[in-house]
Amino acid sequence: MRRNPILTTVGWALYAIALLLIYHLLIKPAFLDLTWIALLVFLPLLAFCFYVVHPKERRQVLAFTIAALLLDRALTRVDVKTTAALLIGGAIAIIVIALLAKWYGRLNWKAVGSLVIVALLANVTFNRDTLAALSHFTVKYESDRLYNGQWVDYFPMALYDVDHDGKQEIITYGNAEELPLPEEAAKKPETEEEKKALADKLLHLQPEPVSLYVLTWKDGKMVRMPNDQIPAETMTVLKQQLPTDYPGFPYYTMKDGQLVPNVQRQPYAEAMLQVGTAPYRAFMLDMDNIANQLEENDGSMDLRRQMGSKYKDLHIKGGMLTGTYDGKPFGGTTKATKLMTTMMLPDGSEGLITMGEHLSVLKVEADGTLTEAYTLTRKEAELATGEFIPADIDHDKVDELLIAGKPSYILKPKADGTWEILWASAENDKSFRFSNFASVGAGQPEIIAKAKSWVSTTDSRYLSGYNYTPDGLEENWRIYLPLINVQVGDVDGDKQNEIVATIYNTHRVLVFKPHNVPVLTLTIILFIGLLGYGVVRRVRHA
Repeated sequence: MRRNPILTTVGWALYAIALLLIYHLLIKPAFLDLTWIALLVFLPLLAFCFYVVHPKERRQVLAFTIAALLLDRALTRVDVKTTAALLIGGAIAIIVIALLAKWYGRLNWKAVGSLVIVALLANVTFNRDTLAALSHFTVKYESDRLYNGQWVDYFPMALYDVDHDGKQEIITYGNAEELPLPEEAAKKPETEEEKKALADKLLHLQPEPVSLYVLTWKDGKMVRMPNDQIPAETMTVLKQQLPTDYPGFPYYTMKDGQLVPNVQRQPYAEAMLQVGTAPYRAFMLDMDNIANQLEENDGSMDLRRQMGSKYKDLHIKGGMLTGTYDGKPFGGTTKATKLMTTMMLPDGSEGLITMGEHLSVLKVEADGTLTEAYTLTRKEAELATGEFIPADIDHDKVDELLIAGKPSYILKPKADGTWEILWASAENDKSFRFSNFASVGAGQPEIIAKAKSWVSTTDSRYLSGYNYTPDGLEENWRIYLPLINVQVGDVDGDKQNEIVATIYNTHRVLVFKPHNVPVLTLTIILFIGLLGYGVVRRVRHA
């Protein structure tokens, strides 16, 4: 009986769609999480899939399967620096793979057209990063590159309701508008003068403009709020919301809206090769940076307009920490150099976390003096590169302290001034790192952390959500992307929190929106159904 050509074409197209879903949502995550265990499971399954296809159709199905996956991957790897490169590279990939599938698989042109159309649609109709998160999220928005310089791998990022409209804005730095990329590639120097000019340009570090970028949700996308429309007082508050970081250091220092060179390539390289004096030269760069900070902050090591719900006008200056707590002034001596955050203590007060030689949780007494309620030394936890996140994970109105380090800890403050370890990551696990504690979507607050796969020994980190239980952390979801600067908040004003993050050295902001569609379950059903269909066809046409 003659087959309907339309149904045949649709059948091949549906098979291509099923292949992409099964590969990206089942097979790829299985290998990322289980590595060699997934391989042990996959090889027999692959052999079964090969056998279940009727021998007369085996070459066609095999060629179509490989071609569909290969073309999809080829199109995602095409050079996108210019439109011409994108079109030419994509056309070459399509022509080569389509002809190979046609020749080796003896496929008709309808089948070849189906795999080409599906691969094209899969690469132009939605954000490809969605596939890495589709089991629980979709990528609602991805920004263009916000930074066109070369010296900063990533900038800090925060969320803050700038215009008090109930939704939060994304706060970060960039210079894409101030330093646009050239429309045409620079010409290759030919004369000696041109070569010398290019060498001087490359040799000497130049200042780069850097501005505060405030992105707000408008008409279905994030747009930048003009800085000249934001009051100066609000701009000061926004800069204080950003985590303390030193973009470009030691080569650059951020100052007055610019990345200003601290050093030049040749003298810096020559100085660092002088082994005996190199540590002192590096120390002098640190001292210069501290001096610049003191100058910018009018002599204060650190200052905050507001921190937590009760602390305001905080200053660390001249070995004194001053401010107001619940509207009343306080002050005391301190060795701290950095204000971190606040946390709720067992007695119902709000403690102030500071960092100096060690981490201290300070408490304001009734007479306005400061006492050190809790302490963490550098021998007890990794303080220099750690992150500290207060979170009431057991819902007792007392904050626990999530320490992101090597290893990571969940510490509970006890009434006697000591810490109880509720949970700790493995000693040899260098990947696990807490990122946040917040509600994702409309659910309950959960721990958000970056963690490696279950089996692999590599340190690749994937963003995951966890619930704390007395038996440990229970995983709720996972995004198979190496995300950093993870923030959680309602950026589109729908009263449900999104995940906002970026990927190292891309300078693109991603907004992940949670969904309630059981994508993983449906994909498993699809896979089983596809295998069942193959078995039925094999039995009927044996």
